[in-house]
Amino acid sequence: MIGESLSTGKVLYKDLVSPIAPLAAWMYMLISSIGGRSILLLQILSILLVTYQFSLFNNIMLRNKAYNENSYIPALIYALIMLVFYDFFTLSPALISLTFILLVLDNIYLRIENKLKDSTILKTGFFMGIAVLFYLPSVVFLIATILSFALLTSLVIRRYLLFLYGFLFPFMLVFIYFYWQGGLDELLSQWIKFNLFSSIQPVINLQSILIIAALPSIVFLFALYKTFSATRFTNYQLRVQQVMFIMFLAAFGGWWISEQQAPFELLLFVPSFAFFTIHLILQFKRKVRAEIFTITFSILLISINYALFFENTSLHESGDFNKLKAQNSIYARATLDKDAMIIGGKTSLYMNAKSISTRFYHPELSEQILSDMNEKERMITLYNDIKSNQPEIIIDQSGYFVSIQNRLNIDSNNYTQISNNLFVRVNQN
Repeated sequence: MIGESLSTGKVLYKDLVSPIAPLAAWMYMLISSIGGRSILLLQILSILLVTYQFSLFNNIMLRNKAYNENSYIPALIYALIMLVFYDFFTLSPALISLTFILLVLDNIYLRIENKLKDSTILKTGFFMGIAVLFYLPSVVFLIATILSFALLTSLVIRRYLLFLYGFLFPFMLVFIYFYWQGGLDELLSQWIKFNLFSSIQPVINLQSILIIAALPSIVFLFALYKTFSATRFTNYQLRVQQVMFIMFLAAFGGWWISEQQAPFELLLFVPSFAFFTIHLILQFKRKVRAEIFTITFSILLISINYALFFENTSLHESGDFNKLKAQNSIYARATLDKDAMIIGGKTSLYMNAKSISTRFYHPELSEQILSDMNEKERMITLYNDIKSNQPEIIIDQSGYFVSIQNRLNIDSNNYTQISNNLFVRVNQN
């Protein structure tokens, strides 16, 4: 819906209130202009991106000699851990950001081998900047990258500055665009301030997250112990392992500061989980034991994913996974193919609507903006929003529209109340 709305010429943040990252929003706008609201297109693009990721991960591990033997096991395990939860295969900002984080990881390893040129340092910072512009919690990986350079390499100050310049360059371009559009303040408050400093509102409870993450986490912890207690690695391989552990800490930090702490945001853990799980598999002395472990691990992961997706076991009932799926509301028929304005309701209420006919799209962020205004400012702001967007349907769960109707003359937008929170424009053709 965001991409579709932006494709009509609206400016993100200024004309559409949302905490989404700018590059993610523009990507959805491009996809929407090509395929509309096609879920299939998003899933196909997700599969292609995941395929690229596990191929890239495999190449990084082989090229940097992270393991004592070369194989396609890194690609297999990476792809397998991507099956932990079905939400991983949605084209989320976190999934796209992870692609650029993998490219950054490759360049960190090049630096450990002293193969990094100035141009590559610049490119590393640029990739990191793009990753954050797709998904803000990835900024923790900026700290992890600098920490990896500081602890494991002898990078000079000039190259640190070059890295930071590469990181800031895409930000400067984005900031210039929004300054030109008159929306720079909105960018800073809605994207950065809201995501980093607003109260966290988890989509599902901790028990549900533990159900998803329990099996790979147990394997990861055991693999971590086995890897760091082994003594047959080269100094370079030990540094590679230390970098991946730092990346694990960054993934945890990124998930911790994320606004929703949703299952798809666990994607950031995939590279580090895959890396150490592969080490565990390769440490089996007998190949048959490694194969048995891999097959068992695969079956369990796929079975859990299947059970949660098809909702056919008691495992699904142990969590609140239903919150992840948009449910048809009592307003579904009323909003069908209508230009809708929803105040204080979930964004899923727009699912059947023709378009978003308001600036105030994101409920929590919109409420924060409106509550910071005095009553007069709030009424004038909403009045102007209704007048400019001409919604056919208004669903008001905050009581603001009733106040406007009672105190202001909405002559060009005459609405009649159908139910407690539902208003329909009378002068529809």
